[in-house]
Amino acid sequence: MNYGRRRASRLTGPVRLIVQAVAALLAIGALCAAAVLGFSTARTGTAALREAVEGRAAVAAELHFALADLDAERADELIPGHAVDQPEVPVGNRLLALITANQRRTEISGLVRQLGGDPAQGARVREVFDALGRYDELSGQAEYADDQDADRAAGHPPTSAVNLSAQAGAVMHDQLLPAVDALNQTYQRQAADLRGSVRDGERRDAVVLGALGVLALGVLVWWQRDLALRYRRRVNPALAVATLTVLAVMVVGTAGLLAGAGEVDRAGAEGLGPWSRLAEARTTAADAAAAQSRWFVQAPGAAAAYRDDYNTQMGRLDGLLTAGPGTSAAELPQYAAVLKPLAAFRADDQTLRGLLAAGRLDDAAVVLTEVGRDHVAFDYWDFATRLDALEQTRRADFEARMAAAGRALDGWPAIPVGTLVGAAVLVLAGVRPRLAEYR
Repeated sequence: MNYGRRRASRLTGPVRLIVQAVAALLAIGALCAAAVLGFSTARTGTAALREAVEGRAAVAAELHFALADLDAERADELIPGHAVDQPEVPVGNRLLALITANQRRTEISGLVRQLGGDPAQGARVREVFDALGRYDELSGQAEYADDQDADRAAGHPPTSAVNLSAQAGAVMHDQLLPAVDALNQTYQRQAADLRGSVRDGERRDAVVLGALGVLALGVLVWWQRDLALRYRRRVNPALAVATLTVLAVMVVGTAGLLAGAGEVDRAGAEGLGPWSRLAEARTTAADAAAAQSRWFVQAPGAAAAYRDDYNTQMGRLDGLLTAGPGTSAAELPQYAAVLKPLAAFRADDQTLRGLLAAGRLDDAAVVLTEVGRDHVAFDYWDFATRLDALEQTRRADFEARMAAAGRALDGWPAIPVGTLVGAAVLVLAGVRPRLAEYR
């Protein structure tokens, strides 16, 4: 008992004040470290997520679409010619297909170069590059073979051109598109994983920050009470300000991390998820258009496979263009605006099939390649343009959410460092007068 009283006496006076000050400084330091680490990790994760989507996933998705659309334009090039009974009358628009194909090919080169900057996917990018070379060679040979018969009827390209075009299409569908789709899926998974880790990390850091903030507040409040009892002071102004400072950092920091986590979560649910589906829908639509053009020039037996492919792709579009749970009421009209030209595109396809069944190749070539109302080329362009705008809207929603998540982290971790250093100085200033009483 005497030893216990002697030990208690040694913790009174200056020693007790020093121990209390050290405890307060350690608690404030732990809070500061948690804030710095939490916000630094959050900022790094948010930047990595934006790069994964904007610098990788978006590029791969655009490359996927550009390749499918290039194939559709290359297939369209074989359809135009002259009227069967009037060799001097041109039928179909080949120039539009040539111009669009050249534009797509230029875009593809730039997109492949962008993806080539990712060393982790170097093997897949080389695979895409090699397959693209084979596709260019075969489609170039098909174009050359078609040019050898400059005076041909619409819908009747040379057999060699049709066969070479089919081989190019096989390279596109069996090698190029699967390779790019694998890249796209890899980047989509990376983005989804990053989104989950950033969101969960911010929530976890918010809990840690809140817990350490409560601990620091507990130490400071307990110390204030102890000082009031021992030194007959109602309040220590410096420690009171330090307590309020810690409280502010805890509340604002926790709220900032939770707000950032919420924006990241909404960015994925309302932006990233719907955007990836719409990006896939663009590629699917272009793939269907390529199949439609190829069955136009194929022999009846070989055309059946392309018609089945067309039907499969159009069926996929129905699911991809269904507004999901993250769709707001304001966006529903945009989905409806996309579905309207899609219905017209389907109606044009039925017209096209009817004309082909009736043997009216000239009229069918016009419906497929000329730009005009109730023509495939126009209604597909209208549909693709509206779909592209909707896709960009959802991507912009993702970017806006990520920007908001970034703003929730603005000023951190500089804010807690400066603020809590000030709190530590106030702790020292608050204990100094009490220590001076023992001199």
